Amino acid sequence: MDDIVLQASLDFIIFENASTHYVVGSFSETENYHTFIAAGNMKDPLEDQEYELTGRYIEHPRYGTQFQIQSARKILPRKEYSILHFLTSDTFPTIGKKTAQTIYDVLGEDCLLKIKDDPDCLHTVPGLNPKKIDILIQGIQQFDGFNETYVKLMEYGLDFKKIELLEKNYEDIFEVLNENCFRPYYEIYGFGYRSSLKIADGLNMNLHDIRRMEAYVYELARQMTMQSGNTYIHQMSLQQRIPNCPPDLLNEILQRLSQNESLHIDEDRIYSFGLYQEEIEIAKRLSHHTFRVEPVHENELLKKIKDIEFANCIHYDSQQIEAIKTFFKSSICILNGGPGTGKTTTVKAILELLKAFYPEMKIQLCAPTGRASKRLSQLALADSKTIHSLLKWNKDDNTFGINEEEPLDVDTLIIDEFSMVDTHLFASLLKALPDHVRLLLIGDEDQLESVGPGKVFQDLISSKVFPMIHLNKIFRQKNGSGIVALARSIREELPCQYIDGVEFLERNTDSILETIKTITKDKDPQDFQILCPMYKGAAGIDKINETMQEQLNPSSALKNELKTGTTIFREEDKVMLLKNLPEEDVYNGDIGTIVSIENLNKKSQCISVDFGNRIVDFTMDFLYYLTHAYCVSVHKAQGSEYDQVLCIVDRNSLHMLEKRLLYTAISRAKKELYIIGQKDVFEKQIRLKTRHVRETTLKQRLLDYTKKEDK
Repeated sequence: MDDIVLQASLDFIIFENASTHYVVGSFSETENYHTFIAAGNMKDPLEDQEYELTGRYIEHPRYGTQFQIQSARKILPRKEYSILHFLTSDTFPTIGKKTAQTIYDVLGEDCLLKIKDDPDCLHTVPGLNPKKIDILIQGIQQFDGFNETYVKLMEYGLDFKKIELLEKNYEDIFEVLNENCFRPYYEIYGFGYRSSLKIADGLNMNLHDIRRMEAYVYELARQMTMQSGNTYIHQMSLQQRIPNCPPDLLNEILQRLSQNESLHIDEDRIYSFGLYQEEIEIAKRLSHHTFRVEPVHENELLKKIKDIEFANCIHYDSQQIEAIKTFFKSSICILNGGPGTGKTTTVKAILELLKAFYPEMKIQLCAPTGRASKRLSQLALADSKTIHSLLKWNKDDNTFGINEEEPLDVDTLIIDEFSMVDTHLFASLLKALPDHVRLLLIGDEDQLESVGPGKVFQDLISSKVFPMIHLNKIFRQKNGSGIVALARSIREELPCQYIDGVEFLERNTDSILETIKTITKDKDPQDFQILCPMYKGAAGIDKINETMQEQLNPSSALKNELKTGTTIFREEDKVMLLKNLPEEDVYNGDIGTIVSIENLNKKSQCISVDFGNRIVDFTMDFLYYLTHAYCVSVHKAQGSEYDQVLCIVDRNSLHMLEKRLLYTAISRAKKELYIIGQKDVFEKQIRLKTRHVRETTLKQRLLDYTKKEDK
């Protein structure tokens, strides 16, 4: 169906998303006053403004017939009330309703076009002084819809954000796009493959054009990397995903992508996202951080440890003392251990000893998530930051303000929850460190790997290049010692016992929700956390959140609420942040409470969330930034601890359940753990090793650099 062009006035806005510029409005055609509903992208829509709309009528399955807007260009109004509204707008200061009416009465319904074509016609309008004439001429001459480039790009299907990215990065947009419309995909952060594909289709690029095929292979390689968590993919795996592409042609495409440095090819390994160089950077920079440290006499160290034990009424066991001694003999030290094995107590001792022996030393603590950083700060009684905050991450272009040119001013860096750190983040962090910095990396190798590609913590441990102490003695004897014992049973593949703070509630799928409701009835949502592996289903995250909101925070005349899509946000709801907001010092995974909702009209909506350390206002794209957090995924909970955890283990999520995920889930609990579901499923799946072992070359690069240093 061909596109049609309509000239119509926007009578009123039904819905507007200010961030995406998506608008649903009621329009009336200029010529015949036919009213219709139209939907699509419109920047800064104005009621009573006339537009030239390009698009087509479609039949929406829910809302019926509506006009689908491909592009919308402002035009000078031609209806009397629209002309009067236009002339009295902010564009024409000092022009009032009376003056506007006189202009219309004298010059007629084409008055705006007449003024644009022949400004002298204003001299025939009585009562206009030279100043007002000048204001009218300038306002009308400067009036413009979108330029031709803008309109064309909108016709291709690009949204305003993508068009603005093109305008920001290229002087002559179409010169670039005609050369290779996929260039923005390679060159501009935030301009994706699908957007370039829209341009390619708009330019009628041949389906077999080598540029189109290159972009497809590049996108596929990136997708396969993110899905697998590997730092590279094999060429054979890529070939299997595109069987219709002859091997010779794929080789040619890969060589072209390698030559322009979009991908790196090493034998049959294909690296995207710069991961090849980042693995090398990690190995090279860690070798620079391997140096002889200023020695502390062992007797002095042991004496000071005794003083700390006496002052804090604690006792360090032989493993912890060995970890402390190893740290003070090494420039890089790894501390590995499960929950309740005394990692935090050991770190506190190291901090006290550092301050005692090196009072001028600059020490920085950090962690990959906001909650992990906050917990580390509280437990260690020292300042801690997220790694992104420490490096001054810029979300707009995905760069870090702290880097090789502007390094951190720090002497010792302690990183907690290190198993969550991916290849890119660690490489970026190391680039920002002076060579003299000492590193303490703390983690649990049995937890889930990082979301991003790589298995940095496991590679560092298995390389055996750096001194590593594994703490395995359980210290948590009260208020949840059974949780630690269960974690050890899973780790060491021993028979499970559900004691001392652990209770297994055998339930079928249909009974899980009622069991959750019974346990959480009358509780403060902040006193427990429900963890579940899957979003959909009768016992999935979405359904549990909906049920918990109904039970713990029902609709009330005393509480404001806001509906967006099918989701209702209500004051006092427990919510989680889905995006990093470094400028607000809150990050993906942080949990807070909605303290107020302002919902005056579609253009004045605000959800204010208290994240504990600060209150953040959200005025748009609520579902992009927030989700309910009565129940969250295990991945989202990693790096956090909760007094009481309800862990859902249901056979409907069998494909997601494996040893690392279940171990991570149950080890989030500190005092009480309810496992709700089927015991046979749980005890079978905790024996199931990770189905996919991530492939990386970091371990080999670490070993290679060690050999170089030894020569």
